[in-house]
Amino acid sequence: MNIGNSLKRGSFIPRDHRRILVLAIRGIGDMVLITPLLRLLKQRACAEYLAVMADGVTAEVFDHNPHIDRLFVIDRSRSRQLPWISGLREWASLVSDLRHEQFDTAIDVFSGPRSASLAFLCGADDRYGEDFRTSGRGFLYNYPTTIVRDGRHIVEQKLDLVRPLVRDIDDDVELEIVTTTSERDHANATLSQLGSAKPRRVGLFPGGKDNFMWPAERFASVGDWLIKTYNAEVMLFGGPRDISVCKRVSEKMASTPIDLSGKTTLRELIALLAEVDLVISNVTGPMHIAVALKKPKVVALYGAADTVQYAPWGASSIMLTKGSPGDAYWRKVDYHRDFEFLLNITVDDVCDRVQPLMEALTVSETHA
Repeated sequence: MNIGNSLKRGSFIPRDHRRILVLAIRGIGDMVLITPLLRLLKQRACAEYLAVMADGVTAEVFDHNPHIDRLFVIDRSRSRQLPWISGLREWASLVSDLRHEQFDTAIDVFSGPRSASLAFLCGADDRYGEDFRTSGRGFLYNYPTTIVRDGRHIVEQKLDLVRPLVRDIDDDVELEIVTTTSERDHANATLSQLGSAKPRRVGLFPGGKDNFMWPAERFASVGDWLIKTYNAEVMLFGGPRDISVCKRVSEKMASTPIDLSGKTTLRELIALLAEVDLVISNVTGPMHIAVALKKPKVVALYGAADTVQYAPWGASSIMLTKGSPGDAYWRKVDYHRDFEFLLNITVDDVCDRVQPLMEALTVSETHA
């Protein structure tokens, strides 16, 4: 994706053989969207050693990433449940482990209170983060960066943090998710066991946050249309929290889909997505994973607020929204208003976008 002159700002700060810690503590989609930073840091910032810290299952996004030398995994949910003295010991052990690595550079990608503290305590001389001095933690960075958010994608925003370290940044900045041969073999074995033998596979992600979910009955209508029109294998994906909505979609369909909601790990889901031809999804972390894989075409259903900052980042994707760029914003989102934009997307709107993609698949199979 071409991101133009917005990547040309900033001055280069040279330093050889850096030992870099990237603190990335947020959701699955955010982890996917910062993967371009890791390649740039390893290849352009003289990162002799690159470590990443992530939270819980989100860390699995980085598994097998060739640019990462070590992955620190914390578990914020578990830590919150610990008695305070146990939590303090765990925190001290983590800080000790970080200091043992002798990092000279820390990059706090999302600049939260916990990660800002760790950036300061890890012992790195050079500490980069967003300039949040008005929030009382910007002083923890000696290289605070002012980031312009309005009208810019989150990928562009976060590249501003590493710009001083990587010289020029290519116009084409790609997401990167890696799957192994064994993971793909396991995915294919799973599909065989499920009896998935139809020529085209379509994955539906009807789950997500409450105000980001297109109605289940509309997903069901699209699923039935795909089966009737293209003899597609329709598969429902999602995590444990999405089981109920996937069940509603399945119950409302005239045909029976393959429901894998809550039945896969994140790594298993990633490998399965690499074997489908099309994904239709609400705004979710796995939607961004599908875009990063590049193989499935992706039709993503959006309200309005996230259509700039969290738009799909990749040529294999289509963002379907009734909003306009002028409706996109990130401060104090009116979720009710945003949901109304999402509800304005009809079943016919989705089918009209999907039809040429499915027909292109048919043509490619004919000429294969």
